[in-house]
Amino acid sequence: MGPAELLRADGSTAGLGAAKRRSVLAALALDLNRVVSMDRLLDVVWEGSPPPSAKAALQGHIAQLRKVLGDGVELVTRSPGYQLVADRSQLDVTRFEDLLAEARTATDAEAVELLRTALALRRGPVLADVPAERLRRVISARMEESVVTAIQELGRRLHRLGRTAEGIDLLHEAVALRPLREPLVELLVLSLHHAGRQAEALNVYHDTRTRLADELGVDPGIGLRQAFHTVLTAHDAPEPTAPKCVPLQLPRENRGFAGREAELAKLGPNGGADGAIRILVGPAGVGKTALALRWAHQVAARFPDGHLFADLRGFDETDPVAPDHVLTGFLRALGVPDARIPADADERAALYRSAVAGRRMLVVLDNARSAAQVRPLLPGTSSCAVLVSSRSRLDDLAATEGAVRVTVPALSRDEAVTVLGLVLGADRVAAEPAAAAELAELCDRLPLALRIAAARGSSHQHGTLRAMVEAFSDERHRLHRLSLPDSGSTVRTALAWSYRRLDAASARLFRRLGEHPGTDVDRGAAAALAGTTVAEVQPRLESLISVHLLHKSGPERYARHDLVRLYTAAVAEEEPAADRHAATERLLDYYLHTADAGRRLVTDEAWQPAMRVARPPAESPELSTVKEALDWFRAEETNLHRALALAGARGDHGRAWRLALCLERFQHHLGDLPAQAEAARLGLAAARELGDNQAQAVFHVRVGENLVRSGRAGDAVAHGEQAVRLGRDEPQDACNAMLGLGRFLHAAGRPAEALARLTGSIEVAGAVGNVAVETYALLGKAWVHQSEGERTDAMDALRRSVELVRDNGSRVHGAAVLLIAGELVREFGEHDKALRMFSRGLSAARDAEDLVFQARHHRAIGNTLAHLGSRAAAVPHWTRAERLRAALGLPDGGDVTLNGSHGHRAPHPHGFPELACT
Repeated sequence: MGPAELLRADGSTAGLGAAKRRSVLAALALDLNRVVSMDRLLDVVWEGSPPPSAKAALQGHIAQLRKVLGDGVELVTRSPGYQLVADRSQLDVTRFEDLLAEARTATDAEAVELLRTALALRRGPVLADVPAERLRRVISARMEESVVTAIQELGRRLHRLGRTAEGIDLLHEAVALRPLREPLVELLVLSLHHAGRQAEALNVYHDTRTRLADELGVDPGIGLRQAFHTVLTAHDAPEPTAPKCVPLQLPRENRGFAGREAELAKLGPNGGADGAIRILVGPAGVGKTALALRWAHQVAARFPDGHLFADLRGFDETDPVAPDHVLTGFLRALGVPDARIPADADERAALYRSAVAGRRMLVVLDNARSAAQVRPLLPGTSSCAVLVSSRSRLDDLAATEGAVRVTVPALSRDEAVTVLGLVLGADRVAAEPAAAAELAELCDRLPLALRIAAARGSSHQHGTLRAMVEAFSDERHRLHRLSLPDSGSTVRTALAWSYRRLDAASARLFRRLGEHPGTDVDRGAAAALAGTTVAEVQPRLESLISVHLLHKSGPERYARHDLVRLYTAAVAEEEPAADRHAATERLLDYYLHTADAGRRLVTDEAWQPAMRVARPPAESPELSTVKEALDWFRAEETNLHRALALAGARGDHGRAWRLALCLERFQHHLGDLPAQAEAARLGLAAARELGDNQAQAVFHVRVGENLVRSGRAGDAVAHGEQAVRLGRDEPQDACNAMLGLGRFLHAAGRPAEALARLTGSIEVAGAVGNVAVETYALLGKAWVHQSEGERTDAMDALRRSVELVRDNGSRVHGAAVLLIAGELVREFGEHDKALRMFSRGLSAARDAEDLVFQARHHRAIGNTLAHLGSRAAAVPHWTRAERLRAALGLPDGGDVTLNGSHGHRAPHPHGFPELACT
């Protein structure tokens, strides 16, 4: 309430240094004990135009402030920004507010002292030395209004105590700031009269009457006229009475309300006594209005001067309600005659603020479109509570007015089922709990959709919830069924109101998202659909978030509710067919391009079919490590499956088999055998449809590998023979196919034939320089020789494979090869040598940041140490393996338990281990 100063305990001033540092301190202090986001601080301190270096500069200011803050004040980092933590009494603004709040319930004599103490906190113009002009302007206006309110309350209390002369100077100051606020002028006139200064009192009255006529075209109200009459007749004015007009405009509560305890707690049970503006934000149909009314009715008794309510229709088919139209209604409800309501919108807003000044009222503004629509309707005094609901985030109100934003999510499953029960009847819901839960999910747990679905079901009392679930499961008609034509309530209409408020570029992106088969996208996929860059698509994504047609689901990821997805697909048909086709192809190429980059990190370069894409994306994630590739795959796994299905449905078999191969390789690396088998089956079907021999050969081997694992080695051999036949004309394909067939023959108990195929694979691979195939084929020979008791031949083949790993570095998956080699050496009883190989393999896995093979090597080391009798040394490796396995979601290896048996691994039941698969 003056310059931004930091005072030490002894009253001296601590140096703050840079001017912008004062702005940072002021912004944090004005939101004391609340988190201020990094974005808001950057916006405030750099006046809406932060330079690229602003974030670093802000962090520097924060660090310097922490050095000078005294005891009892702490500046902490809290996502998404910072929080200044201190007792409210240590900040003059909050101390001022608390004294005013305490004065409202105090006796007259106590209130006078409290208000004088509060007003004494002023030290000059608010934030006098803070360079953040926008912040200073907004806070100055807010504090000026609070000061005027405090002076008016002080004058009223002094009048009741018969000590009116004590407040004359302050009332003069307040009237100079608010010359048209009649209750304030009335107090000054009476105070001057009681002090024997009748001439001054009459001058103040006549000046005000003239100003009212010139500026508002109205005569003084009854209160001011009575004060004038009192001066003229030398009679004391009657004690001020409570206003007669007490508007009670809250609509009735929604019958289908359930839950929302967390959101009600955030709104606060004290009815907004802190004077903060509260904003409920959320998507269409999520129940913001119902929640606003529930809270408003709960706290209504705390506002004896009444409740104002307005539906601003910010997202209706018609234009939003103009704030000056709402002001007219509010002023009438407050008892202002039509003749005194100004024609000018700003004057109307000023009269409204005067009318509610000092009154304890609740103002509910529902369905707001923008901060500009709300701001003229805000009272100028903290004695009034304001609750706003909107699909927009209303960032401007949060930034400039310090509004508290409460996000309204979809209901929990239990709450959603409760809503169904309120309309359908609790007995019907209790009789089919599983169906009720499914129906709730089909409605996205949105109250509007739940009530519509339940209303349709209630008209068929003898129908089952299961039948309703079956009807609503049909995506083609779900949005149509979620409508009540007679009432005009439809989910489609609610979503359309949000969609129609988008700018052209954001609306186009929304339509393009209709081509996406999943429920969430990353920035790259959105850019691919839009045919633009990530930088260009980012503001359009933010625009969709601002009206809750998207929501953040993770770093750089965006999700939409299922009903929004269905609506998006519907409006996507507004786009020209050629544009839709091109957008889908760009999306598929984006997933294929990135998936292939990840595949190359997690598998050897043993067999690389052509994976070129028709339209390489302008931007895609930069995957440089195995961990990054697996993280991306985990995040996109569902989308990749849906992209594969989409490609198949379009008859795009070339993209389909390539996506299937990427999925199959990722799932092999993670050990998800059923998913791997399904991807291989789909890939083989697509390759057959396309007539691509190389792709068919690849997938025949993949299918065969899964058959071996399921104990059907004979069937696997048939697939291996098909692969050899299809790949015989291309040496790279031939050596890979012979490697697969050799493994399958070994698993089928045909070692001589297996050795012949593996030898052929080694020869061809060596001739064409395919080091990976040569390495794995040598390992295969080693396992065949080992199973036949031919130790010398086995060790020779093993030695040659390990040498290839040593000499060829990244061209061979060293962690995989050394794990297989170590297992084989351990079969020969050479446990020390096995430990050395496992340790080398662990180092290779760490270098590649491959957590999967780190887990497998830790497990192998632990098993080997335990077999050697060093259980204590084994436990840390088992523990690390288990933690990595759990973190990655890998299937349990089944051969390690921390509290059970242990020992070395049994020979692989179907030949050499599955890890030899390339």
